[in-house]
Amino acid sequence: MSDPIKDSGPILVGKMKITENERSKRKALTRAPKPRLASTLVLTCGSGENLKILMGQRSNRHDFMPNVYVFPGGRVDRADSYAKYAGRLSARTERILEAAYTPRRSQAIVLASVRETWEETGLMLGKRSDAHRNLTHASYDAFRETGQLPDLSGIEVFGRAVTPPHRHKRFDAWFFVKQLGESPPPKISDSSELLNVGWFTFDEIESLETQRATDMMLQVLKRYLKADRPPETIFYSRAIRGEFKMLQFP
Repeated sequence: MSDPIKDSGPILVGKMKITENERSKRKALTRAPKPRLASTLVLTCGSGENLKILMGQRSNRHDFMPNVYVFPGGRVDRADSYAKYAGRLSARTERILEAAYTPRRSQAIVLASVRETWEETGLMLGKRSDAHRNLTHASYDAFRETGQLPDLSGIEVFGRAVTPPHRHKRFDAWFFVKQLGESPPPKISDSSELLNVGWFTFDEIESLETQRATDMMLQVLKRYLKADRPPETIFYSRAIRGEFKMLQFP
């Protein structure tokens, strides 16, 4: 089995772009903030050179990484631990997540990525189900109102990255991928969180303004997609004593 991390050389990372507003907010803190659990879902459609990835541009009103293009995602909320869902994660993804968190928390991390994808891009990854009550949470109620439950099937974990301590906001972010096949890309829309939402090829993404973490994970994704099958470990980036480390987890 090929390893998409080891077999293709080192992951190359660029300089992290920090705005003056972000820099001043970090200077106002007496210590590095604790990373908050977050989740990101990379959706792909097509294959080969025609493979397209769902991304959107963060608005300039954000005080963390404004204006850059990102994958849909965000913080894991309390509601994610209790929402009803359809589908099952692969044994591999469950094993990797549960090396760090409880089974319920692990499910919540993946559910958060599905919820955030709906909130930020208008794309609902759901499966038909009896329209029973889910939660009094706007996004999960939106699934219920369409007679669906958020669907976890086909979602695989491929990376993890912890925001370094020199940022004023930090996240322990898990990266997931789901391949939607050869069909035309599903309909999407802008939101209050992401603008200019669209499906982009790897070549098109190179012309977009992105952040270091996104560039890094795009490289990891390319290697993941080339592998014969999902590797037993995932790429893991974190800063240790001020130095970035490219690790494997678990």
